[in-house]
Amino acid sequence: MKNYPAKYLLIGSIAATGIFIVDALLPLGIADGMLYVALVLLGMMARNRKLIIIAAIVSSVLNLLGYFFSPPGGEFVNVIANRILAFITIWMTAILCLLKNKADETLQAARNFLETSVEDRTAKLQEVNQRLNSEADSSKLVKAIAIASNEARAVNDTLYFCIERVCKFAGWPLGHLYLAAEKPASGLIPTEIWHVGDPGKFDVFQKITGDSPMQAGIGLPGRVLASGEPEWIIDVTKDLNFPRARLAENIGVRAGFAFPILIGREVVGVMEFFSTKAAEPDKEMLAIMAQVGTLLGRVLERKRALDQSEISQEQLRNLYHRLQQVREEERTRTAREVHDHLSQLLTTIKLELSLLDKKLARNGPGTQESILQLLEMSDDAIQSVQRIAMDLRPPILDDLGLAEAIEWQVKEFMTRTGIHCQFLDQMNGFELDLERSTTLFRIFQETLTNIVRHSQATQVSVELYVSKENIKLEVQDNGCGITAEQIQNLRSLGLLGMRERAMVWGGYVKIQGVSKGGTRVTINIKKDGNGDNEGEN
Repeated sequence: MKNYPAKYLLIGSIAATGIFIVDALLPLGIADGMLYVALVLLGMMARNRKLIIIAAIVSSVLNLLGYFFSPPGGEFVNVIANRILAFITIWMTAILCLLKNKADETLQAARNFLETSVEDRTAKLQEVNQRLNSEADSSKLVKAIAIASNEARAVNDTLYFCIERVCKFAGWPLGHLYLAAEKPASGLIPTEIWHVGDPGKFDVFQKITGDSPMQAGIGLPGRVLASGEPEWIIDVTKDLNFPRARLAENIGVRAGFAFPILIGREVVGVMEFFSTKAAEPDKEMLAIMAQVGTLLGRVLERKRALDQSEISQEQLRNLYHRLQQVREEERTRTAREVHDHLSQLLTTIKLELSLLDKKLARNGPGTQESILQLLEMSDDAIQSVQRIAMDLRPPILDDLGLAEAIEWQVKEFMTRTGIHCQFLDQMNGFELDLERSTTLFRIFQETLTNIVRHSQATQVSVELYVSKENIKLEVQDNGCGITAEQIQNLRSLGLLGMRERAMVWGGYVKIQGVSKGGTRVTINIKKDGNGDNEGEN
């Protein structure tokens, strides 16, 4: 009985005693056993099958005892009938209570089963939801990095973006990039590409890392380089193959993982990430990082292609510069030959014709007229030779400098085309070296040629001035103006040649349309020091 609730036992005992006393005090004609049903109902309230049966038995016994202890009264048949009816009522009530109790237990079991099922289903749904959220986050990460890997942004910007997104995805505060050295045997080289979630907290570790190239198999990045697979360290401070942990008393990091950046099967870089707490390996995260490493391979592949392209462009620019030098040297030599030899020869022929004219003057007007025609032809030939020599290499550029050469070219341009041209010299006596002077002069000549061919201009202004670091030559016309499509046209060899000439000396050529009509060309080169490619001719 100790398993039953004490309050029901107490109440039942009191109720049984009270009912029996009442039953025993009343005469048989008045008393009956119906009140004992209350004990069975009390057992039902306790929701205990054994208590219901015990209550029914006790009620039956008390009902029988009541017959013997009650004072006489009433007819015998009615008394016996009432006692039997009470007995039947007690057990019918007990049976109904037992059935109800069983139904309640079945209902409770069903409720418990449903609650358990709902809890299990809820737990499974939460697990599935977490997995879906994790997969969604993973998909977002992979998608974002895939987009970034294919965008035409700067390579370092893409790497910074990707390393920041991985840190955010993992919830880890520190990320860093190692790149493979040019020579495979040299292992991995630390870069300046970091993501630091708490600036200043990891300064010691960052400094150590910056001074720690990694060989294959050494440290976390070295393991990745050797295996070509993502790697995880639960606690770097307890890992024997993490040399950086032994270089300071507290490096500020604990768990770490890293993954390779692959071009094909070649490991071209390693991204490593660190937490401030130890952590068990996450296989799903490592699988995602393997995908990220493949995507980032496109970024470094693009960087490799750009580096090779820059090298090729630099080599081509060097070749172009050398060809221009050779061309100028050949022009100078040819101009000198034309001026010194051919011009002198024609002058000698003219003198001989003059002497011949005097000797043959008495032979008749016909002969003299022929000689005069030859003299005129000699004058034309001499002028043509002088003009060709000036076009090949104006001596004024070598003798007097850039400003005088441009002023001479402006006068020749006005004479030849009829286009009014104004020149403003603001060099303030500054003398530019011959090679830079030649570059500016040739670009200026090409600009004038383009004005004649395309601009339909009637006026041109030219300004030459010097700044602290640069020499600038600005040419502006009032013609029809140049369009953006024409400026960006890769087939325009003249514009490309102008730009390439300026780039040799660390300069540029800027071409733009003017709002009120016309075109402005600005040529800017460094006034001293070597250009980007000087010295590699």
